[in-house]
Amino acid sequence: MKASLFFIAGLISLMLISCNQPEDFSLSSIDPGSYDGTWWNRTPIRLIQTNLPEIEGSMDKDAYLQSIIDASANTVLFNTGGIVANYQTKLPYQWKNPNIGADDLVANLINRFHENGIRYIARFDFSKLDSSIAVRKPEWLFVGTDGKPQVFNGLYSACINGDYYQEYAFKILEEAISNYPFDGIFFNMMGYTGPTYAGADHGICQCENCRKRFMAYSGLKLPKFNDDPGISEYRQFQRVTSEELYNKITGFIKQQNPNLVIYNYNAIGTSWIASESGASMSTGVDNIYHATNNVKRILGSYNDRTPLNLIMGFQAIGYRNIISSPNLLRTWWLENMLHGAPVSLVVVGTLVHYEDRVFFPIVNELFAFHKRYEKLFTNVQALNKVALIQGSGGEYQGMMKLLSEEHIMYDVIIPSQLGSDRTPRKIEDYDVLILADIPGMSENLVSLLDSYVQGGGKLFVTGATSVNDSTGKPINKIRLKSLGVESDYEVFPQSQATYLKVTESDKLALGGEEFKDFTLMMMNSGFLKCKVKENAQGYMRFLPSNMYGPAEKTYYHENDITDFPGAISYTYGKGKTVFIPWMLGSEYNKKGNYAHRALFLASLNTLLKVESDLETDASPLIEMTRLANLNGAFEWVGMINHSGFMGNSVREPVTIHNTTIRLKPLKPVKEVRLLRSGLSLKFNRQSDGWIECLVPQIGDFEMMVCLYN
Repeated sequence: MKASLFFIAGLISLMLISCNQPEDFSLSSIDPGSYDGTWWNRTPIRLIQTNLPEIEGSMDKDAYLQSIIDASANTVLFNTGGIVANYQTKLPYQWKNPNIGADDLVANLINRFHENGIRYIARFDFSKLDSSIAVRKPEWLFVGTDGKPQVFNGLYSACINGDYYQEYAFKILEEAISNYPFDGIFFNMMGYTGPTYAGADHGICQCENCRKRFMAYSGLKLPKFNDDPGISEYRQFQRVTSEELYNKITGFIKQQNPNLVIYNYNAIGTSWIASESGASMSTGVDNIYHATNNVKRILGSYNDRTPLNLIMGFQAIGYRNIISSPNLLRTWWLENMLHGAPVSLVVVGTLVHYEDRVFFPIVNELFAFHKRYEKLFTNVQALNKVALIQGSGGEYQGMMKLLSEEHIMYDVIIPSQLGSDRTPRKIEDYDVLILADIPGMSENLVSLLDSYVQGGGKLFVTGATSVNDSTGKPINKIRLKSLGVESDYEVFPQSQATYLKVTESDKLALGGEEFKDFTLMMMNSGFLKCKVKENAQGYMRFLPSNMYGPAEKTYYHENDITDFPGAISYTYGKGKTVFIPWMLGSEYNKKGNYAHRALFLASLNTLLKVESDLETDASPLIEMTRLANLNGAFEWVGMINHSGFMGNSVREPVTIHNTTIRLKPLKPVKEVRLLRSGLSLKFNRQSDGWIECLVPQIGDFEMMVCLYN
């Protein structure tokens, strides 16, 4: 949040000026401790994933090893089995890479890596079968709605309900785990078959295994298309059977070797939860905060899971032989690092032979930085006062954008984890929870949130939150009692030329200079027409769609304005809520309207009175993070410069000068360092426990470390 007053220029500025540090920043005296005693949780992982094309099976192993060492990686993810075995398998239905010859590529690589302190994660992909196996085992295959298997580049898609997934995969895993000292197992594309890499969709699998299993589960005929009867039961069937297989496989692996890290795209039985930040040919402008979302939602939701967000180096699925924008990749990579998550890079092939090498010097530099300061990425946790409950779509993205631009430090929590003993922090540790249009809620979650407010917590809620049950079935009631509205409501659908009328009394209550120059706020969103409870306060009034063309007919009458409020504040027990019954975040995500930003800030600062322990005059283009070492040795503020984002083009960030940061550290500070620029900062220690610093410049990123006394 912006500081109300910063030091004036002159003598005080001289006191705050940065000076070069003559000697290296020594970390030898720092003991970060351990989060939970494991090597993989809240530890400085630097992973490179090599998706090896089969024709490179005879690669120069020593050159490959040296490229990993040069990149400062301490973990390698390497395709090991499933589609192709890069080891000497003895199983008849595990296709072996013919390009490795008599060599055991996996064994030789593991030996080299372990001799150099590098861990090996074995990648398995059971989603596809070589044609030589498919013709012998047609009952293992996915069958499309046209009655044919799905084939792409000679590989046949396997069905999750066939015996390949249900039985033979376990034989492959048993052979590999018993013969090779893996450090972990990764599963790629494990689950129900989707479209091909080219986007061809062959529909719902119609194989005999799926027919029989779905009939036994539901008593219904297997649907073919998304509008067929029984489709909702089929979606539930997919979830149940997928989770059953995940539990079965992860349990089997732990029986074989309980020390193996399991890495997958869900939280069931895993240690690392996978996600990907990568560009696409079809998504338009890339999300600046893509990696931020991927890592924060896991870090805020699990104390026994680590996010490993893969930075997909290639341009797109159809262009895997070239690198994506180096500046885009660097941004996502920095988001991984400065939110305290592992760092990574994925390439198809090796760093030695990849034909587009423009990003590799940056990779080596950034990985080396992480290695040099790896103690500072050990056993750290964000200690923010605000938690954004994970939603979806533009409403959630807009809230992330607002929080980041306004430098409001926040965690992200997955809704299903609220109240769980697996979250790093209890919800009572947060001053405010933000629920950005989360319709689906269980009764337990509704009760938990109301109790949180009653005990003194604060909610900032938008959209149609709490109107559906946990499965998404409409209840058509606003079930959160703490929101200050009756449960019944009417929906006014999204329309052109809808507004909120802002009166002088609204401006006074919302308390902001930013409201002084407008009396209408645009609202191109669906709107819940709610009845306000007694003692609740409504602000701004809903103006339904009015005439907007031609110019001579663009006006409204005062009697068009309704009594339905566009924002409601309410005291509930010891706590307080603000409810915006429309999509504020989505609106900001689309247009970045200043009035929507003003309402967001007024809701948090004026109505809910959320206090911050970090204030800055930093540009909105700087994404900031704040983490503390749980062993009490240090804390730091991360700064990522997003000024290079220009729509679809991501250029070098513009250096931003003279950023003031004022914060209240957890413990008294003896020293402040800037790691990217290599400077030691003088700081002003204030009587209230706060300190203030001037960061001379922020290039691509900066990291301000506060060492405790």
